[in-house]
Amino acid sequence: MPFILSLAALLAAAPAERTTVDSPGALAMLRNNGGLTLQWISWDYRGRVRVSEADGLVHLAGAQAARDGAGRLEIDGDVIEIGARSFTFRGRIAITDTPDPGRNCLRDGTYEFRVTGRRRYWRLQQMEQCDGLTDYVDIYF
Repeated sequence: MPFILSLAALLAAAPAERTTVDSPGALAMLRNNGGLTLQWISWDYRGRVRVSEADGLVHLAGAQAARDGAGRLEIDGDVIEIGARSFTFRGRIAITDTPDPGRNCLRDGTYEFRVTGRRRYWRLQQMEQCDGLTDYVDIYF
């Protein structure tokens, strides 16, 4: 009788996905981040980014909300790889009601955040995805 594995057995046997950490220092900066911003909302006050880990996979969940309106930025997903000056994020980035009421920019995919020059933040590199607008999503360290 041939040996047949069920899908559940295959999934249980597969190794769990883990974040590839090429720079432990950058991971420490991400864990102790200084929040996130979207330029349409404010650079003067930041939203929060919570960093969690389960079985070696780093997860980010955060939001920034306008103080005087409905504008909101939300991120939720996993860090696939982190290096000295960049990290790869897979998940959702949602921008709603900013810069204009009714705007709804939802992104699901894989994105790069990178530090350039002497900046003290990682910036989303795929800035133009919705409505022809350029969205500066920054996570500070």
